[in-house]
Amino acid sequence: MNKSPHIEFFRNKGLLPFQAEFAVTFLADDQKPYWQLASPVGTGKTRLVGAIIAHELEVAERKRFLFLCPASLLFQWQSQISEMISSVNLAVTPMIIDRRTYLELESRVPVGKNPWPTTIIALMSIELAIRDDMARNLGVVTWDLVIIDESHLLTGKRKIVFQHLTKSGAMARALLLTATPSHKLEGVATKSVSWNDVVDWNGHALYQSYRKRVMIIDVERTKEEKNLLRNLTKFTEEITDLKPYGKFHSSILLRAAASSTYALEESLRRLQTSWRIMRNKIAHGIPWTKEDLEKSQNEIISGLDDVESLEDIPHSLTVQRKKFLELYKKLEALLDSLEEIETDSKLDSLLSYLRSSLAGKGTPYFCIWTSFRNTAEYLMSSLEDLNIAVYVLTGSFSEDDRRMRLDLFRNGGGILISTDAMLEGVALQFVDEALNYDLPVSPIKLEQRWSLFLRVGRKSEFRMVFMRDRSGALPWEKDLLNKLQSSMSSEESQYKNDNE
Repeated sequence: MNKSPHIEFFRNKGLLPFQAEFAVTFLADDQKPYWQLASPVGTGKTRLVGAIIAHELEVAERKRFLFLCPASLLFQWQSQISEMISSVNLAVTPMIIDRRTYLELESRVPVGKNPWPTTIIALMSIELAIRDDMARNLGVVTWDLVIIDESHLLTGKRKIVFQHLTKSGAMARALLLTATPSHKLEGVATKSVSWNDVVDWNGHALYQSYRKRVMIIDVERTKEEKNLLRNLTKFTEEITDLKPYGKFHSSILLRAAASSTYALEESLRRLQTSWRIMRNKIAHGIPWTKEDLEKSQNEIISGLDDVESLEDIPHSLTVQRKKFLELYKKLEALLDSLEEIETDSKLDSLLSYLRSSLAGKGTPYFCIWTSFRNTAEYLMSSLEDLNIAVYVLTGSFSEDDRRMRLDLFRNGGGILISTDAMLEGVALQFVDEALNYDLPVSPIKLEQRWSLFLRVGRKSEFRMVFMRDRSGALPWEKDLLNKLQSSMSSEESQYKNDNE
């Protein structure tokens, strides 16, 4: 085979024109070894990566490939890369590297020697790669190709890892993949692909049936619910001053309140558990430790699937004893007021909408988004009376359970309730409608939600639904929804203008 990359090789691998052209440019351009490809989700990034790896293995058998991505996507990438390189007659398969498998690699070589084989396709979670010891381990060899999925997440410690690999010379080439580039990385050239660039080999647009609509459901809160949310807002404003973790706690509590009363109660009770220990230490003159603060953080985020990695916190914290004890009493008062609330206006609005929306229709394909595991489980139990198959996916499920539930939903329809982490990279172009039970943390997260449904092959209109709290008790939620609506309106207008 000609060692120079050629369009026909990638076309034969099933790539679209823009992918084949990019692959040739990427592999042939020695002056720009680091590239970021920003293209719509659903246009075959996994196929592109698999084809590039297959090409490079045919050129030279001894190659090291490193793939970094969110942990939830590792098995998906392993499966799809294996399928793409199956035609390469080499005894090499993508290997997921966790701490255990890395130690196994180390055990095969003398102490102090490089543990990485001369030919390997190593898949590792970005969460593991940012650990200082693993970052050093990755830098002891030169990787012929490093692929980083979701490159818009290269901020903070993730960005430092990328910079370390760049400066150490550990990357001969790097390919970064994203649907939503949000920042620039030094020394990285970016190729941006629009909807109009996604055509077949005859030049026919593959997104010509692309349609999306937005609908808002207003939620009217009861007097008791409004009072609870206002008191919670005041409480979170006060705990924000408990640095360095107070602001983090307040953010999680407000998001839980916007999600469901059930998620809020669970979050407050977990916070109460950790605070009770800290209160007792204050009463006995014992200083707080790093472990106390870490436990407090871990307790409150335990029900949240999309939390970012936390930075290290100090070993001790100085706080006014009187102030903390006052806050603890207010926390208990919030829990008491929660127990007195007998209605859930948000859930009632959802049930009303589902009954009217799904009435008289055939088997629905409907998704509901939430960031909280507690809310997902709460909704599943609350939708049982609809006489529709309901599936739930949260971070508590294994990869096999995740695949099984997705297959059941895909084949039989119904309602799928899921957190963001469980649906990353999943093709859902057969789904008719999705509802955001709680808002995503950023417009980027919303764009990722859209992209799961608006993929090549969609034939019908798609509707995204948002729930809006009319009480105004959570101002941040209103501000975020306004920003999201503005962003969506601009994108939709731009698409229409481009296609007129």
